[in-house]
Amino acid sequence: MPIGDILRRRPELQTCAACGAQLPAGSVFCPSCGVRHDDPESQPLHIVDRATGLFNDRFIRPVLEDELARAHRYGRPLGCLLVESVTGAQSPNGAPAPVAAAAAAAAAAQTAAPVLAPAAIEADTSYTPAEMEETLKKMAAAVAGTLRDVDTPGVLGHRPPQLLAVLPDTDIGGTAHAASRVLQAVNAALAGNGRRGAVGLVCVQAGQRLRAGAVIEAAGRSLRSGRPELLGR
Repeated sequence: MPIGDILRRRPELQTCAACGAQLPAGSVFCPSCGVRHDDPESQPLHIVDRATGLFNDRFIRPVLEDELARAHRYGRPLGCLLVESVTGAQSPNGAPAPVAAAAAAAAAAQTAAPVLAPAAIEADTSYTPAEMEETLKKMAAAVAGTLRDVDTPGVLGHRPPQLLAVLPDTDIGGTAHAASRVLQAVNAALAGNGRRGAVGLVCVQAGQRLRAGAVIEAAGRSLRSGRPELLGR
């Protein structure tokens, strides 16, 4: 190789093993995360789901913990939505169970105890890996495009695809409204592949201190039963 070509060659760009950011030439530490790039113990941060670009399970749970602590400190309500791809979810009156759940939650804003007959909802696990990822991408885009800027969506699971949305300063009426909009957007996104979405909704009353695991568990109960969950009453 001619000496001129050797002198003109640019050094290959390096990427940080922890966060994936590009490293400037000659740098020792990553300017994004501060990890030494030649550290053999460095591990990927993995806070973002690579398929969807949303926060993953390792990060969305701490986000929920932080919002629960803030809601408790300042006496504010907190809403939470669990979105999942399901099969055969129908309420006794013929409406989709999550829509009925949202309607019941809206009624709960004026009445003390919403009543809704349970609906049979089964998680859709009949996926190939490619179908699973495509469904998750469509659901994530629909949810992220529907929520407010202050809300935080994240991926809770891949099989079946599950998304979690944290809604700060949101009472039961606002949570029900968000659930209805999210459900419409998800169903529209999944219309082409024959699947549909279901939403479980939880509202934590102002000033109540709960942990993220209890809230996610309550959201799962809401999704399966078709009833909204009001915690801290």
